Formats: sequence, structure tokens, C-alpha cells
Amino acid sequence: MFSGRKEMKIGDALKKVLQENDLEEGVDETKLLQEWENIMGKHICNHTISKRVSQSILYVHLDSAALRHELSYRRDELKKVLNYAVGKEVIKDIVFA
Repeated sequence: MFSGRKEMKIGDALKKVLQENDLEEGVDETKLLQEWENIMGKHICNHTISKRVSQSILYVHLDSAALRHELSYRRDELKKVLNYAVGKEVIKDIVFA
């Protein structure tokens, strides 16, 4: 009935579709942005105005200069933790504004 077709798990099929349509990067970036809340906690999220990923750089707009300063010292640590949460290197740098 399905001669010539290869069976595959639904997860594998979805990964293949994402890769073939260059959507995998966008999915990974969305996962990373969602992890921001889990990792940073409610206090920092309350001061986060916006966040986005562009060209492997996470841009985070904060409403507190003191918090921007503090997080800029933890930039490398945060980058590692966020990438680890996604399971691959999605961002190479973080810019706090």
C-alpha cells in the first residue's frame, strides 16, 4: 500500500521538515526566549521590557540601569545557561539595553 515509503517517528519527521524549510533556527530562538523567564525568575522578568534574537545575539531591553549593569557582568554565564537549556548554541552574545 505504501510501497517505497520509509516509516519514521513523528518527531523525526517534524525535525526533517523544520531543517528542510530553514525553520529550525527560529524554533530554537523561540525556545531560548521562553527559557529566559524560567531561568531569570519573576523579578528580572518584571523588569524585562522586550527581548529578541537576531544574528545569534540576544537583545534584552530592561527598565533598570542597575539591573542592566549587574546582568552585563554575568553575560557569559547567562549565555551558557540559556544555550544549555535549549540544548545547542543558539546565541553567541547578549546585549543589554
